[in-house]
Amino acid sequence: MTSPISRLVPVAETGDLDRDFAVAWYQSWIDGWNSHDPERLRPLVTDDFVLSSPTTRHTRWDVTGSDGAVAYMRYVVDAYPDLIWEVVGPPMYTDGHRLAAFSWTGTGHFSGVLNPPGISGTGRPFEFSGLELFGFRGQQACYLFACYDLTGLTKQIGIYPTGRG
Repeated sequence: MTSPISRLVPVAETGDLDRDFAVAWYQSWIDGWNSHDPERLRPLVTDDFVLSSPTTRHTRWDVTGSDGAVAYMRYVVDAYPDLIWEVVGPPMYTDGHRLAAFSWTGTGHFSGVLNPPGISGTGRPFEFSGLELFGFRGQQACYLFACYDLTGLTKQIGIYPTGRG
């Protein structure tokens, strides 16, 4: 059985990924996010780029292409205007495929608006970590599969009940 996301994911090129390229590319990705300027993501992704994260999977939001990457970043930084990403470990690679995975930590405050669904910020701080797996074609990413604890994040920012009195 094929999952819905596997039908959407563009195919990364085969062959070994140049590791210096991957590290430099990911630094550009992190710098773009830390600049809070969504347009900086546009040249980093292919026209058929697909982004899959716990947020997009939960909301069933299809983030595709450079326009989708820009819109997704705008959504995130509108909710978390002081969000800062930090790379926390060495990249991981596989031979024979142009794939790389990077681990990170994100910190900030929920001081903006999460829209949709229109939830105003609580001002609460957060720190969460995750892993991003990228596939590449040419000098751009064609997909991103991200993993992080969305429930833990929403508990930290005060929009998910913690079960404690």
